[in-house]
Amino acid sequence: MINTMYRLLLICVAASVLAACAAFNPIEKPKVAITHLNMAPGNGFQQKLLVGLQLDNPNAFAVNLGRLRYTLELQGQSLAGGSLNEAISLPANGQTQLVVPVEVNLLSGIGVLSKILGNLQSDLDYKLSLTAAVTNFGLGDITINKVGKVGMGTSAP
Repeated sequence: MINTMYRLLLICVAASVLAACAAFNPIEKPKVAITHLNMAPGNGFQQKLLVGLQLDNPNAFAVNLGRLRYTLELQGQSLAGGSLNEAISLPANGQTQLVVPVEVNLLSGIGVLSKILGNLQSDLDYKLSLTAAVTNFGLGDITINKVGKVGMGTSAP
């Protein structure tokens, strides 16, 4: 009888510990913003847009990221996306700047590019979706979405 009660108590404690671990999220998502946009030299029907990103880590420990996948909308139109397969370490309570390439097919993206080129003097509305593989704690992928404004070749406000 005591052995059965002990087992039942042990099962309840184990279930409680597992539930607490599942509810515990050890990481706060980094913040992301576009700092600048620049056109790279074209290559046939492909145009490359270089997108400056600022990643802010609000955590008290470094966050290590693996592959980044991202999509970008400018002026309400889907532009394209890309990926970066480099290890990135965001310092504790710090920030990291990087530049990622976005490939744009000139045939499918001509409308978006004409809007961009026609708006060089004013800020562009953007929507960025970034998915990063977090290598800390075995957390897997996190997705960060950001909406804002940025000028061509200049830093975002």
